[in-house]
Amino acid sequence: MIPYFALGVSAQAALVCGVIMLVTSLLVTAASVLLVFALRAEQHLYTLALALLLPCTGACMALPAFVHAATTPILQGLLLSPLLLLPLSLPVRALQCSWIATAQELGANKLARLYFFWWPLLKKPLVLTLSFATLCSILQ
Repeated sequence: MIPYFALGVSAQAALVCGVIMLVTSLLVTAASVLLVFALRAEQHLYTLALALLLPCTGACMALPAFVHAATTPILQGLLLSPLLLLPLSLPVRALQCSWIATAQELGANKLARLYFFWWPLLKKPLVLTLSFATLCSILQ
């Protein structure tokens, strides 16, 4: 939003662009994480996020200088998702594949696994991801 103020754009338009970027980046990140879990490719999430981190974040920051369209905040949200995936991929990378199977064999349903297994594991990375997304939407 800050560069939009330098261009003389109204505060409402800059706020809308920031919110669109925030929502898009969070939705793409959530969809990516769900896709990785559905494909059972948790071990490759870190490698993918690390490989795309610098090019996508650089393109996200440079995009407003080159493209002045209505879809710029949406594209920035898409390009910001590898930065948001990185904190989530760190605890998932250390996860043993047998832990989920063990929890299922012990009788834990999906809600119990979410509450007792996934939430403690991903609580801090989720807060960090939300902080990154909010900060980047304000700075853009």
